[in-house]
Amino acid sequence: MNAIQTTRSSQRLYSLPILGLICTALLGTACGNWDQFGNGPLNPHNTIVPGPEAGITVQTDLLHPVAGSNHGSEVGVLVDRNGEYYVSSYDSEIHAYDHAGTWMGSYDLGVDGSRAAPYVHTEPLSMGSRATIFTGAEGGGFYAIDVDKTTVPFTMTLTDSDLTFGTSESSPKRARDKTLYIAGQWGDVTRYEYTGAGLLLRLNTLPLGEVITGAIALYDIDPQYPDEEVLVATADGNFYVLDHRLTTILWSETTGAATSDLYYAGVTVAERGGMAPVALLPIASDGGAATNPNSGMVRAINLWTHGVEWELVPSETSLAEDAIEGSIAVLHDQAKFSTHDGGDDDGFGHDTPVLNNPGANDQNTGFQFDHLDPNKMMPFHATFASTDSFLYGIDIVAGVEIWKYQMRTSGYDAPVVDGNNIIYVGDGTTTLHAVEGKWTCPGCGIWNDNSISVGGVSDIVKLGVTNDRGLVVGSGGSAYALFQ
Repeated sequence: MNAIQTTRSSQRLYSLPILGLICTALLGTACGNWDQFGNGPLNPHNTIVPGPEAGITVQTDLLHPVAGSNHGSEVGVLVDRNGEYYVSSYDSEIHAYDHAGTWMGSYDLGVDGSRAAPYVHTEPLSMGSRATIFTGAEGGGFYAIDVDKTTVPFTMTLTDSDLTFGTSESSPKRARDKTLYIAGQWGDVTRYEYTGAGLLLRLNTLPLGEVITGAIALYDIDPQYPDEEVLVATADGNFYVLDHRLTTILWSETTGAATSDLYYAGVTVAERGGMAPVALLPIASDGGAATNPNSGMVRAINLWTHGVEWELVPSETSLAEDAIEGSIAVLHDQAKFSTHDGGDDDGFGHDTPVLNNPGANDQNTGFQFDHLDPNKMMPFHATFASTDSFLYGIDIVAGVEIWKYQMRTSGYDAPVVDGNNIIYVGDGTTTLHAVEGKWTCPGCGIWNDNSISVGGVSDIVKLGVTNDRGLVVGSGGSAYALFQ
């Protein structure tokens, strides 16, 4: 690969303004953003834009504004739709940077910050000149911070906060009706409305009484209930589906409760065409093998039948010794469905898809697939990293492993998937890996890069894909934007 050039100026070619205008008009959110999350490192979903498939050539360090200081531990990086960066960590400050990596302002929460990435919303009518950061914190509270980018440095102002909300290690989510959800570490799931006057109104809280460390998910499972349901996985091995207004538990799946399976990374919802979607739950470890006998396993819960559909133990994993600490990332699927027949074929209010191409049967499902581009897509696959030092690809219909890729050492955080099904992942040596997720050679390594490596398994790498063939990286107490 090419030698890396370190820069804090706009040395890379920058075509983002045009991209930003398109995104503003169509989406009201970043083209590089994951659905319902914002472009951040702990997201369990994929992104629609391409990442640095050809390798890293430019490294921009998002330096702490105080010379000689580093960011706090568990540093994460976000990108808004106009290419500005936001760096959060356990430190109380959230820092903003422009697209060239120049520090542009900070806001001090006054308490320990969040290990989870905030949600950043850019106001469509402002043409990218204003953004709002929504975040919880390790020190407690839920905060709305206005970012005015018309000033130099940016003006970052607390518009409102709920200081009665407790400790949180979960990223906020924003629903279609624009209400916000966040899970407290001790089990309180809370819903807010953010008003045009800049006020946070707590609408409801549903206490589960169990530790929640990972992000919740919003997904419209059942049409008999209005709006999206709220999906929550706990450190006690329970999976809950809550109603949109947080008034009741609609149903729960408790297979993991008997062995206290640690659902540390939260919930990934995986759609599978006309088949039932599944909630993918990786099982982590608290370090005690005797209390975590299933650590290292993946469990899939069918969101229509409410039961476990399959469980998978990766081929190089030793249960109770290895663990999956990060989320599962879903690849872009290859199924092209044309219409639905309108019938209730499965008994759960969902109809079976009618597919365009007669003859191309999928043996696992009985469904038929279109003629597809074999170079970019995979049918219903997902990927995750394990502390056993492997990145895995799995078929989420059959619940089987289909490939594995060996990293240098343990993987602790979630991989991310770009719009071309290239998978990016970091290992415990802070080595970055780009791995093929396409049809032609799934699981094949494309490049690896150790330019930010400082060694040691504690250097957990958190990744996100930017809007213009780049990665945002949080490692140790440092934050980076890397471009090809």
